[in-house]
Amino acid sequence: MNQPISFTWNQQSAEAALKAGSSAGISETGAYEGIITSAVYEFGKDGSQSQALVLSLDADGQKANFLRINFLGRDGSQTFGMGLIAAIMWVAQVKDAQAQQRQGQNGPEWCLPALEGKRVGLFLQKLLTTKQDGSDSYKFEVRHVFQPGSRLTYKEFTDKTPAEAIATLERNMKDKDDRKPHDSSRSGWGASSNNNSGWGNNQHDPNAVPDSRLQQANRQLAQSNQNPQFDDDIPF
Repeated sequence: MNQPISFTWNQQSAEAALKAGSSAGISETGAYEGIITSAVYEFGKDGSQSQALVLSLDADGQKANFLRINFLGRDGSQTFGMGLIAAIMWVAQVKDAQAQQRQGQNGPEWCLPALEGKRVGLFLQKLLTTKQDGSDSYKFEVRHVFQPGSRLTYKEFTDKTPAEAIATLERNMKDKDDRKPHDSSRSGWGASSNNNSGWGNNQHDPNAVPDSRLQQANRQLAQSNQNPQFDDDIPF
């Protein structure tokens, strides 16, 4: 028979109360310390030699999935992401991480078990995107790696300088807006008005100041000079 437990209000329960009712997913740009729950390879298609490592992070109950770090470009050359993975290995204290194949939810997959279960610090930037159906969405990109607790980056650790880089990112880095303008056939952001107006068409601005009588007379005179009436040779 199960034994019921008792409850005590303390610092741990206070932190749990703060998380209650909040979103389980990470939703803001910022620095997060947590456990890597999965590290899976992703490969390019259609002749591309690109490779990426896709991470899932559990930051004390707040989760972020599909954290894609591209480390090989389309031509197979190394990218900035290779440095991020090296920094993650330093933070996780992993010297050798060998790819292994296992059965995933969608079939066989290549993964990096040496990083899974390790605690790391990641600075994530929120990237606003547009889905194929035109609706708004977002994802996160890894911008920096730091040591949990000390918040030191690898450069700060090796240079023996104070932990300032992550705090600077927290102050200055904002969400990145990579959304596409809405389709012009629909109303909304980036859409053009469908009023058949354009260059050369008469347009009426409801906020425009009306012409004076002198301006109207001058305009009529100019139109008359451009399109003179029938001349009957009578001098008056």
